[in-house]
Amino acid sequence: MIIKVLVPGSCGELAQGWKDGQPFMITCPIGLYSRALVTDRTSAKTGLGKKAELALKTTVSYMGFDDFPLGLALESQLPTGKGMAASTADIVAVIQAVSAAIDEELEPEEIAEIAAGIEPTDGIFYPGIVRMNYMTGELLQSYGNAPKMIIAMFDTGGTINTIDFHSEYHGHENSPQELLDAIDELDRDFSAQQIGKVATLSALANQHLVHKPQLEEIIEYAKSLGALGVNVAHSGTMMGVLFAADESMNKVLEAAKLIGAKFPHLEYFETERLISGGYEIEQR
Repeated sequence: MIIKVLVPGSCGELAQGWKDGQPFMITCPIGLYSRALVTDRTSAKTGLGKKAELALKTTVSYMGFDDFPLGLALESQLPTGKGMAASTADIVAVIQAVSAAIDEELEPEEIAEIAAGIEPTDGIFYPGIVRMNYMTGELLQSYGNAPKMIIAMFDTGGTINTIDFHSEYHGHENSPQELLDAIDELDRDFSAQQIGKVATLSALANQHLVHKPQLEEIIEYAKSLGALGVNVAHSGTMMGVLFAADESMNKVLEAAKLIGAKFPHLEYFETERLISGGYEIEQR
């Protein structure tokens, strides 16, 4: 028996902030993954960090068992400490692989409950693009499938510990009204253009928490190259330059090269497409 689960990471968030006393984030899934593999051919556990080990223990208990005698291997394409939902992807991959091996895969709301009990969680496991409370995992809004967009990704340098960040920051004030109004408009206009507007406003609003050097200049230059806007990892170091899918990949790659040359503190990571969230599971 083999069970394989793939969970996507993210390029930061399309938006993050506070509204009416609760935190929120809007997911930005991309095609880089964490993979959990369960097998009955061994009992070894490999590749699990502390959070993934806690996810294993918590899921086994949630399913009504005391131990997990099967083999479990975890691997990831996602760097940690960058704001790419690496920990969430690892945690969710383990949750679903273990629950499927014991009985059946869990619903997103159940995953959210377990994951948020381990650390503040991204919502990349919910289908499509969603707005959710990253502290509790509660789904606040589902926008449907991701519009076609291309993201040129850059690293602004360093690493940030998500748990430390959220434990040190206790501000509960509402995000700027302009950002909240733009997010409300997504209910009526979930287009690449409106997403670009929301992402840019949220990136700027986050500057007092995690400063991205020369962000305003980067946004202005990126837009001059045809970008729709810029998004950031609000508790990480990644930055995404957002393009409509009708731009050719060659044009986007050339724009990324120009941005990297003009702002040498940015390290080009790679270019990905915005995808719908969720997970893939294969059993045989």
